[in-house]
Amino acid sequence: MKEVIVHPLPRLRAEIRDVPIPVPADDEIVIKVVVAGSNVKDWSHITALNIAVNSGDDIAGVVYSLGPFVQNTGEFRVGDRVAAFHRMLTPGGAYAEYAVAPAHTTFIIPDNISFEEAATIPLVALTAAISLFRRQCLPPPWSPLPASAGPLPLVVYGASSALGTFAIKLARLSNIHPIIAICGASHDVVDGLLDFSRGDRIIDYRQGVEAMKTAVKDALAGLEARHALDAISSKGTWIPLAQMLHASATSGPFQVSVVAGSNRYDDEGIPSSVELLYTYVGSGHYGSYKPSMPKQPADKDSVKFDLEFAYVFYRYLSRLLARGDFCGHPFEVIPGGLAGVEEGLNKLKNGEARGIKYVYRIR
Repeated sequence: MKEVIVHPLPRLRAEIRDVPIPVPADDEIVIKVVVAGSNVKDWSHITALNIAVNSGDDIAGVVYSLGPFVQNTGEFRVGDRVAAFHRMLTPGGAYAEYAVAPAHTTFIIPDNISFEEAATIPLVALTAAISLFRRQCLPPPWSPLPASAGPLPLVVYGASSALGTFAIKLARLSNIHPIIAICGASHDVVDGLLDFSRGDRIIDYRQGVEAMKTAVKDALAGLEARHALDAISSKGTWIPLAQMLHASATSGPFQVSVVAGSNRYDDEGIPSSVELLYTYVGSGHYGSYKPSMPKQPADKDSVKFDLEFAYVFYRYLSRLLARGDFCGHPFEVIPGGLAGVEEGLNKLKNGEARGIKYVYRIR
């Protein structure tokens, strides 16, 4: 089969090579890839580590073969339309004609969802879900906040990004409002996701940090905001976000989820009442963080159950997609199939993906 190996340095390039079709382990599925999706980490992680690998992790295709345990469960069959989150930086990635994923991070694609749309979902949707429902312990969509509970504000910075929009969609399903969505020129991606009758608001970060803080305070209209997600986590974006939460109430605790593992998040200006929580989406595969990662949960035992959470989440997600209660992210198909991966990753690296995800049709 054909597989892409992404080389990060001295320039970002993709090499197509011939390799054997993978053989699934006990708990794995081999998927005949129809569409693969890209994420920023596909170039940024391997650049930081200076390694060359098939770095794709978002898979959409059909089941080709099953590991023995998966076959015994009867949950999947050869030929099923599935999407999956591949174990990051391991063999069998998405940029190939055949890819490998654990069964618990694989889910059925309903007939109303295209392979292209499905390929935008797996990694980023789980990142949003772990951030909100595991690290911050907000109510999940299958057990939403009761109407009688009153407002539960959530601030999302980078709201028009794939992570930001998935977080908003999941928060709405959990009856979390008001949602204060901070974004820029791509705000049209967010407009249709919010319920303005519940107090949801869009704030433009381009007006400057202080004006943004004031606008968030005004949007909260006296409510205390204790939860936030920084979907960008770059160049200190978490600092004003932490300050906004601190300013909304007389005392903590407050929680801000961050998603870039290359930062330490110990900056001056972060109020002591604000806890920064790093989301490592790989905990959905391994049930643990790597020792060097920042801002890990104090309760390490709780992270073990991220695997079980991922299993439940993806099956519920398939149900939501079938009902029309959830959808993927807007996408652009990069032409050329596997030969287009180099172009797509360079476009990602250059910041050209505004409000969209890049996907590649393999067959």
